[in-house]
Amino acid sequence: MSTERTWDGKTITEPGVYRAIPLSTYHGQTDLFDAPSISKSAMKWLLPTHGGSPKAFWGRWAANPDRVEPKPSDALDFGKAAHAKLLGDEDFNAAFAIRPKEFKDYKGKAAQEWREAVVKSGRTPITPEQDERISLIRADAAQNKMVQAGILNGRIERTLAWKDPETGLWLRARPDAIPPFDGMFADLKTTSSFAEDFLGKQLFDAGYYLQAAMTRMVCRGLRIPFDTFVLVYVLNDDVPDTTVVEVDEYDIDRGERAVRWCLRTIRHCLDEGEWPGARPFGDGARRIGMKPWARAQTDEFISIAEHMSEAA
Repeated sequence: MSTERTWDGKTITEPGVYRAIPLSTYHGQTDLFDAPSISKSAMKWLLPTHGGSPKAFWGRWAANPDRVEPKPSDALDFGKAAHAKLLGDEDFNAAFAIRPKEFKDYKGKAAQEWREAVVKSGRTPITPEQDERISLIRADAAQNKMVQAGILNGRIERTLAWKDPETGLWLRARPDAIPPFDGMFADLKTTSSFAEDFLGKQLFDAGYYLQAAMTRMVCRGLRIPFDTFVLVYVLNDDVPDTTVVEVDEYDIDRGERAVRWCLRTIRHCLDEGEWPGARPFGDGARRIGMKPWARAQTDEFISIAEHMSEAA
């Protein structure tokens, strides 16, 4: 990638591929770019199909000085720690601290003081059980043929940035890995189930299709080959498992159309200075109704109940 460069700590004014941008800076520094920027993580809050609205987006967008800060969670901390161990993109011991085994939870004063000190030092606390589980996951992933071939190697945690000429907004994407295979981009995902219906639902719910779409859009703008976006799933289970799947290109197309709508909506709201809330069912223009499956269940129950009543 001829456009790759090391970030110099200054505001980015040129599109390209940047290395050495800390994750906290990528998500939270408002002057990282010379104009407002968006990523997949915030975009979900804008789309009505995800229950979002301009108001919900603006309330969480890093560009809003009064934004609501995201709350930490055990699942998020686990995912961050798994990424660190499997990708090797950061010093695990410098970023995470394993809770001493004498602390079974954080109810006691000593345990609370330990956790507060860890957080204050800039590290993330994880439990010994989480650390052991991640080690098992890493060992299983190491046996996967695609992982052995290098799908999680290459350029790790690069920031791809491109300014959309129509709206003047920066699009930023940060795939976990750009492996040494032309046109392939990979992202590591932890999941609690390998059921196809569950993963298909997660593709939408978590906005992975938007992530793939934004990566493709930025690559197109940077003239970087893009052929496929793959998800490397690791199963968070007592018996871990690993699989690699490609995101359907037609769902990436859908994602691009959704991203384009978001960009235009954000631009309009910025220009007008207004961030309207959600308007389900056209704010009363359409009547609300049950979903087809609920209607069918209700009709079946009533029909059977009425039949039994008549028979009696």
